[in-house]
Amino acid sequence: MQLIIIAISGVSFVSGSVQYKTVLKAMGALPDPVSAKSRAMKVEAKVNPDTSLDIRIVIPVRSFKSGNTTRDREVAKILGYPKHKFIFFRANVPSEIVKKALEGGSGEVEVEGTLKVRGKEKTYTWNVKYEWVADNRIRLSTGRHVKFTDFGIKPPTLFGFVKKAPDDVEVEGTIVLEVEK
Repeated sequence: MQLIIIAISGVSFVSGSVQYKTVLKAMGALPDPVSAKSRAMKVEAKVNPDTSLDIRIVIPVRSFKSGNTTRDREVAKILGYPKHKFIFFRANVPSEIVKKALEGGSGEVEVEGTLKVRGKEKTYTWNVKYEWVADNRIRLSTGRHVKFTDFGIKPPTLFGFVKKAPDDVEVEGTIVLEVEK
């Protein structure tokens, strides 16, 4: 067995996005897929002494863009805006994964991460894909289904009760981090 020691002096955020997807349904009508993406996020990644990464992401609620500004304003209200201006996510990426990625590896690992929406937190298990994408950059991506009701949100409706979203919403996110060795 060979011992590989990789010293990381710092990590900085390069780029990223987060997206949600759901489907509005109406009696006798075609499903109306709804999705929006945000690239406006603040990411803090702290290297721990064991080289694991504590990652904290802050996403402005009003930053999601679907191509329909009226819908985007309604989604912001559903998410608690203006009282709750941000969505928060935090997780710890284990040191073994950081080391594998730094050695040019890629793969997938389960990580516990906490999502905070509208002032309510819920911890989920996230399948995080990791890959080395450049000389000193790691891409982390994940996604999973969450429920509106986990955060005290009544599934949204459009036009009164004509179109209704299911309780389920798919959340996906990707960040690229630059690693200083």
